[in-house]
Amino acid sequence: MIALTLVSLILAVGGIVLMSRGGVPESVSGMVYSLPSRRRWLWSGWLVAVALTLMVPLMSALGDVAWLGWLTVVCLIGAAVTPVFNRDTRMMHNVCGVAAGVLSQVCVACLCPWWLLMWLIWIPLIFGTMGALNDSEEMPRVLGGYGVIAAEVMCAISLYGALF
Repeated sequence: MIALTLVSLILAVGGIVLMSRGGVPESVSGMVYSLPSRRRWLWSGWLVAVALTLMVPLMSALGDVAWLGWLTVVCLIGAAVTPVFNRDTRMMHNVCGVAAGVLSQVCVACLCPWWLLMWLIWIPLIFGTMGALNDSEEMPRVLGGYGVIAAEVMCAISLYGALF
């Protein structure tokens, strides 16, 4: 199980480093929208590989509530593949992404709740860096526009930490 968790972690970090050469994206899964169509398949396949290699260790660690791990992986895969199959899927992509983030933290709460204390670092950053609301925006920009990727990184760190 540790080997699969490490493979998933290496895939996650390696893919982000390779694909984000143009700068830090607003979100890991949303980076697919800035890629040409041929690379969208590659990026979505990479995200599915990360989710699938995480599935077995997550479900075995959760035991009686393994269905939470399964739902988390399904939501990760949903966020990965929706941009490839339809042009107007940002809503579905966002719903799957938020569900995956929330469910991953529920899994963390079941495995090792101490990892949830990491959010105490992130929450002050949100309120300290919120900008004023522009006319064209529905929500204020957080952390200079990198609030979503910061949340994704916090979810990943806490989930991998809880698995180890």
